[in-house]
Amino acid sequence: MESKEFEIQDAQRYLAENNQLRVALEIPDDAVVIPHPLGLGEHNKNYWFTHPAKEKKLVLRVNVAPQPFHDNQIAYEYAALRALASSGRTPTPFYIDDSEGSPAYGALVTSFCEGEELDFDSLNPDDLGCVAHIMADVHAVETGEQTKLYRPEDPLRSLYEECLERIDVYKSSGYEEDRLTKWVTLFAQTCEQTLSTKRYPEDCTHIINTEPLPSHFLIPRSSGRTQADAQGGSQLLAGHPGYFIDWERPIIGEVAQDVAYFVSPTTTFWDSEYLFPKSNVDAFIEEYWKAVDGRFARGNFDERFKAFRMMTVLRSVSWCCRALSVYRGGNGHTTEKTARKLPIYLSDEFMEMLADTCFGL
Repeated sequence: MESKEFEIQDAQRYLAENNQLRVALEIPDDAVVIPHPLGLGEHNKNYWFTHPAKEKKLVLRVNVAPQPFHDNQIAYEYAALRALASSGRTPTPFYIDDSEGSPAYGALVTSFCEGEELDFDSLNPDDLGCVAHIMADVHAVETGEQTKLYRPEDPLRSLYEECLERIDVYKSSGYEEDRLTKWVTLFAQTCEQTLSTKRYPEDCTHIINTEPLPSHFLIPRSSGRTQADAQGGSQLLAGHPGYFIDWERPIIGEVAQDVAYFVSPTTTFWDSEYLFPKSNVDAFIEEYWKAVDGRFARGNFDERFKAFRMMTVLRSVSWCCRALSVYRGGNGHTTEKTARKLPIYLSDEFMEMLADTCFGL
């Protein structure tokens, strides 16, 4: 399905005219609600507004393009947020509209989460520790049969097959390059060998985000410039835990997938110039398990982490290869960031770094 249009005037009209929403949120009949742009992604547009009676910020989240693996994107995300509410780290859902008359492909109203987006180019000393604790609290939420989220039988194999599909598109695009094909084939063969020779105990019992980008983490900050800021540090806001937002594609899977995605060079370098030194990767993992604090077993996490990091890299590289047909063929919008980063990602230098750092080749 194609993306649907939804602009701020549509948000204002929706908040003014949807009686069911106003009753559910206890908004007085005569109150004027004014939406403000908050952010947009590939699949959702977001607007914040202040509840006129309760004087608290809320978020209207409208799904403008559905995800590929479920039929009702907004209901799926609502179910995930309901399941994660006990973590205290995710937006609280207050209202869902997936009716035939809903805007675009459906809408949610959630709590507004305060904080600054994680910025790898301007890391403060406490930031990665804060993310480790946020992620651990989310992963520690217990799941059961009542948690109606997608649960792949073999998460690693599912990711690998997704990569192979992208590689096939790249090879048939007319933009295949022998140099790139050699790299992506090497990475794919290494991943296939890992899948074929190693068995991993199943630990698919955790709600994971699957795409924990830095922009998905809101770090608590004190207002104004503090002495710690002036000395190059940061001051986390007491009583403000930090949040994990944007739950578009969660699944019930393995925590190693989220951790590996977060520290992967293909993740950090897309939105920054930052690459995790090995010592920082190890320190983050240990801080994460310290934050887990026995709420679930580590098991064979370390082996699974290595496999998921390889798969994360293959996923990113295959996406970049497939993107050649879009961006070189003029079949899609080229952002400034994509135009700048894509050639670097597909360079021999970057591939060599990935081969060494993530595949041990």
